[in-house]
Amino acid sequence: MKKGIVIGLLFSCIFASSARIMTYNLLNYEDENDREDDFIAIINVIEPNLIIAEEVQGQSGFSHFKSDVLDITHPNMWTGATFTNQSASQDIALYYQHNLFTFISTSTINTAQSSGTRDVVEWIMMHNDSGIEFRVYGVHLKASSGDENAQQRLAEVTILRDYLNTLPAEIDFIVAGDFNIYSHSPTSEPAFDMLTGDSGDNNGRLFDPIDRIGYWHNNSSYSDVHTQSPRGGNFGGMDDRFDWLFTSEVLLDDEADMHYISNTYWAFGNDGNHFNQSINDGNNTSVNDAIADALYNASDHLPVYMDVWFDDLVYSDVGIIITEIMPNPSKVSDSYGEWFEIHNASEDIVDLNGWHIKDNDNDDHTITTDNSTLLIQPGQYLVFCRNSDFDLNGGVVSDYDYDGFSLSNNADEAILTDEQGAIVDEVNYTSSFAYGSGYSMEIHDLDSDNNIEDNWYSATSAYGLGDLGTPGRSWDDLSISDKETFPESFHIFNPYPNPFNPTTNIWLTINQKSNVEISIFNIAGEKTASIYRGSLSQGSHKFKWDASTFSSGVYFVYYNIQGIVLSKKLVLIK
Repeated sequence: MKKGIVIGLLFSCIFASSARIMTYNLLNYEDENDREDDFIAIINVIEPNLIIAEEVQGQSGFSHFKSDVLDITHPNMWTGATFTNQSASQDIALYYQHNLFTFISTSTINTAQSSGTRDVVEWIMMHNDSGIEFRVYGVHLKASSGDENAQQRLAEVTILRDYLNTLPAEIDFIVAGDFNIYSHSPTSEPAFDMLTGDSGDNNGRLFDPIDRIGYWHNNSSYSDVHTQSPRGGNFGGMDDRFDWLFTSEVLLDDEADMHYISNTYWAFGNDGNHFNQSINDGNNTSVNDAIADALYNASDHLPVYMDVWFDDLVYSDVGIIITEIMPNPSKVSDSYGEWFEIHNASEDIVDLNGWHIKDNDNDDHTITTDNSTLLIQPGQYLVFCRNSDFDLNGGVVSDYDYDGFSLSNNADEAILTDEQGAIVDEVNYTSSFAYGSGYSMEIHDLDSDNNIEDNWYSATSAYGLGDLGTPGRSWDDLSISDKETFPESFHIFNPYPNPFNPTTNIWLTINQKSNVEISIFNIAGEKTASIYRGSLSQGSHKFKWDASTFSSGVYFVYYNIQGIVLSKKLVLIK
């Protein structure tokens, strides 16, 4: 990723924060000792981070649910937002984990127009790590079927929609609760269309994250999203979708700083196999019997949750760039031959010790060395290999070998983070990028954004056993290659290890008897050591340079083979 540019990630990166938002109608909860163990069991499985609770009975219910349920599941982690005691005696509360969120303010939207209706509660919250502010609206609309009740719901949500339309465009908000709406029908249930319909002002338009909209009442086609009633019997069984988490439109944008994480929305415990039944009738394939029983006992509604991603990613501008990736070697297996290359485009020496090599899943390797440093000089390339054995990895000279990280042949991420966790560089590649079996992909313009497919090119130069790539050098630098042929009578290979301390191996292959001189020069052009001078027979020859008495710095090994002179750069680190 080009430094200084922050782009939308293709995936929900594991280094950013996700939070679980849950709504739950607690069924007239005040101090329900006989149900609190059930709530505790449910909360322990779901692990929510923010809860919007309906049917909380006054201040007593608000306090007891925190002390008798939430503080038991996670002591000292939960805080209740400022509580509003409503006249309907079935109040709405918000609880949040204060290590993740900060409460800013609360207010009410005066949607209550008659007996049995309630105001909507607005909470403004902030996600701590990202600093993103968002709004949560707690809703509990007029219950029961029939035209009169449907009209009362319409009156409530008309006020709510008018209020939401006054919000600035692109604002992040979630509207959660028990809506008691039976379908999307604009005639029998006009409230739903008022909330979700397209109008002249759509700032306040609500969206179903899973887009399961239709006539869900007593309809088996929607059995997997029904939330009421898990108790069956006199409660009617699972046949209504009363409980929802709606979002503003921007939360459905995968590139937004705060957004819904796809495929995380769930009416918890609903396996789709309990239409018009209790949630614990027979076998429940989504939760175990104990949790199914807890859902049955706790309430006549299922909790509904979804996960939301917050962009709290931190980027470093240290100047290290991922310049080449070999996900799929052909001459050796992936477990031996995968590698990637980085380049120091800055003017500073950078110590990579303690950095991480990661992807967006579970791959994670911490860079560690015996001498607690891994330096990359300005302008230098380093190669990171899954296997550092030159004779097994296809002929790649490895500067560092790693484990716990691999490169998928189809789509994956290569991410470097510094010791504080800031992202130094990352490449999110797909199968359409410029690589394939036996050839790497390489960046030709170091100033380009390496997260853009068009900026990558297929390698054309051979190394080692014959795979294509230029590990350890610029794509167009013909003087430094892993296997250099000039002429076909000999090959010289990159010294390894490199950087090194205090010894490195110098290797060449000669196809016929030749006069050879191998010397070491410092960066000032002064000859500092003679490795070999004389005649060499046909075959491979290895020499070791012991630089114990030399100071750290850049050196060059010069080869004079039958009057042809070539060189390789060495970096001595002490």
